[in-house]
Amino acid sequence: MKWFVSTIEGAGLKRIGAGSVFVVVLGFGLLVGLLSAATTGITAFGFFLTLGVLAFQFEAISLLATARRRRMAKLWPEVIDSVHSAVVSGLSLSDAFDDLAIEGPKPVRQYFRDLTKSLDSGITMESAIDSFKSNIGEVHADKFCEILRLANESGAETLAYSLAQQSKNLRNDLAIAGQLEAKQSWVVGTAKIAVAAPWIVVALLSVRSENAQVYNSAAGIQILFVGFIICIVAYRLVNSLGVIPKQPRNLLK
Repeated sequence: MKWFVSTIEGAGLKRIGAGSVFVVVLGFGLLVGLLSAATTGITAFGFFLTLGVLAFQFEAISLLATARRRRMAKLWPEVIDSVHSAVVSGLSLSDAFDDLAIEGPKPVRQYFRDLTKSLDSGITMESAIDSFKSNIGEVHADKFCEILRLANESGAETLAYSLAQQSKNLRNDLAIAGQLEAKQSWVVGTAKIAVAAPWIVVALLSVRSENAQVYNSAAGIQILFVGFIICIVAYRLVNSLGVIPKQPRNLLK
C-alpha cells in the first residue's frame, strides 16, 4: 500500500486520494470484465481480462508518475538554485518560497503557493514541508525538503552548501539518466505491448460461437489460466530486466 500511495503522489493525484483512485480502478476493471464476458460469452476470459485491465491501470498510473517525476526532476535544479541564491543573499526561506510561487517554473508554482499559504496560516514549518513533499511526490523533492527540515531544526549554517551540492548531484544524475532512458524506453514499451497480443487473439477468436464454447470448457479455462500465468511471468521479467532502477523514496514517514 505504501508503494501505491507513493505512486499516487508521484502522479500528482494526491488531492483525489489513494482510496478514491483505487475504487475507480477496481470499478473500471470489473466493468470491462463483465462487458467482455457478456460480449464473448466466455466467463473465464472476462475474469482474466479484469485482472489484466487492473494491472494495465496500475501500470498506466505508474507510467504517469514516472513521466511526471521526470519532468519535475528536470525543473528541480532551477528551484534549488533559486532557493540557494535567496539564502546566499540573506533572504529567509519564506521569501524564497514567495518568489518561487510567483516567478518559479510554472509546474511548481502552485505547490509553493500552497506552501506559503500554510506557513502564513500559522502551520509549523515541519508540517508544511510534510504536506509539500507529499504533493510533489518526487525523490529529489524529498531530499530538498529534508535539507530544509534539518536547516529549520539545527540552523541554516550549512544550508547554502547543501543546496549547491544537491543541485550539482542532481544535474549529473539527470544527464546519466537521460542517456540510459533514450536507449531502453522503446524496447521495454514494445515488450509490454507484446504481452497483450495473445489476449487480443483470444478476443478475435471468440467471435465464432464454437471457439467460445471451447474456451468455456474445462480445457479452455486451463489454457487461459496457463496463458495468464505465462503473461504475468513475462511481464515481471520485462519489468525486472528491462527497466532502469529508480531511486526509491526512502525519506517518507
